[in-house]
Amino acid sequence: MRAFIGFSLFLFLSFTVAACAPSQSETEVPPSPPQLTVSDEGLRIVTWNVEHLAYPISAGCRPRSIREITDLRNYAQQLDADIVALQEIGSIEALEQVFPLSEWQLFMSDRPDSESYECRDNGQFSTQQKLAFAVRRHIDVQNKVDVDALGLDNPGLRHGLELSVSTQIGEFDILNVHLKSGCFVDDYSRADSEACQTFARQAPILDEWIEDKERNAKPFIVLGDFNHRLSAPYNQMTRLIEENSDGSNSSLVNTTADMLGCHPYYPAPIDHIFMGNLQDPALVISPRIHLFEDMQPETMLSDHCAVSLTLAYGQLPLSTSVRWQTTSKEYKFLTSSIYQRAAEQLMDTERPTNPWVVTMDIDETVLDNSQYQVMLDRTGRSYSSGSWSEWVASEQAHLVPGVSDFIEVVIELGGRVGFITNRNREQDHHTWRNLTALGLPITTENACLLGRSPADASSVNGRTIVNDKDLRRQQLEQGSASCYLAENTRHTGFPGAKIIMQIGDNIEDFAGMTQESANIDALLPASNTRYILLPNPMYGSW
Repeated sequence: MRAFIGFSLFLFLSFTVAACAPSQSETEVPPSPPQLTVSDEGLRIVTWNVEHLAYPISAGCRPRSIREITDLRNYAQQLDADIVALQEIGSIEALEQVFPLSEWQLFMSDRPDSESYECRDNGQFSTQQKLAFAVRRHIDVQNKVDVDALGLDNPGLRHGLELSVSTQIGEFDILNVHLKSGCFVDDYSRADSEACQTFARQAPILDEWIEDKERNAKPFIVLGDFNHRLSAPYNQMTRLIEENSDGSNSSLVNTTADMLGCHPYYPAPIDHIFMGNLQDPALVISPRIHLFEDMQPETMLSDHCAVSLTLAYGQLPLSTSVRWQTTSKEYKFLTSSIYQRAAEQLMDTERPTNPWVVTMDIDETVLDNSQYQVMLDRTGRSYSSGSWSEWVASEQAHLVPGVSDFIEVVIELGGRVGFITNRNREQDHHTWRNLTALGLPITTENACLLGRSPADASSVNGRTIVNDKDLRRQQLEQGSASCYLAENTRHTGFPGAKIIMQIGDNIEDFAGMTQESANIDALLPASNTRYILLPNPMYGSW
């Protein structure tokens, strides 16, 4: 939709830097924060109090000329917005003058018409001051709710207007508000004016709406004319809505807190855009005030400028470890040469006449999951069981360089392969399909796939079973392993076999080893014959 450069608020997570990266003391240059490459596909949300927009144009407290309506429409077009929350709208007909139905979906508050009053400065009579939304036609509006509680059963007070929308950055609820005017103090609870007493009744209603979204972890945006200076953290309403009643941390962020109002007479802003449960390390947010061409107070198109928030996903840079594993020739050389030497060792060694097996870890040993790590790095996310399960289910992992030729040698020499993985056993069907789709010469007769089950962790006793793969190794040797057969089925027909080689990318892929207890000096003599370790700087038990 649009490209934009720079941003005023950038949320990101810290990255883990590989051990091989130079330290600050070595480079004597402080590390720079990661920079995003921002996508062109963004979403722009706007709040704008249009000041008594009426139909016909000669009606209401701010009658307008045809030229002014044309200027309003041109200004609205230049906002380049996707969703516009509007205040002080007299009717759908009034709104259509600025936001034509050919381009926009229009939504109005359902508040009944209130009694008209005589305008202060021109002797005309007011039209309605209702809330509205103009939403681009490509956006799916799933629901509309009139938040009448903010009206306090008073016909003269404005309701809130809520939409549920599905957009290019996801689904969220968006609430448009126009709160009671006239209470411009930092602590409304200590003011006796009628305006502040009314505001004091509206504030908890708005807070409850926000807390309901927090409790349900629903992404949301609250925006509009708050008629209150909410930039200051000591403001009573700011403290109320930014603190959850249960003591939990609020996700609410005032994206416009650092901005000034555009009106020359009123620099403290009262138009704000808050967001909650939308924080994402790769989500760049850019607030902006849109000035009119003529900013003289007497000739401004309305007494409020539009305020926008642009949201777009970007791509964070890859960490050193992921970049090395995905792009370096060294990684491919290392894994290919390691597997080549392992195959040569198998061919040169005296193998048992009885059944024998090579045990192999799956992840970063047989299957290359570096694209999952790329996704985490690009979006600033950390590993989670949910995203990992989705990755496994996608069956999109590639082979580690050199592994296919090695497994062919094992099978040709009459051996079997025991795949011992800490992927969830319930996902063995995904793992098996991923392996076979890549052309590995494996069958359920010559290969046993053993995903992790609850028994593997509970069996660790620190003596006969030291890590959570030891039980499965023992089962392979004893002929009692529950091997994958087909989706939702397993078999125990895999013959007991002597383990003559163990291959992995983690020290705990070796029998009886833990990160803490492994004796490297004792392991080294067998590193070319029994224990084969591949490089993985991206993650591990370390």
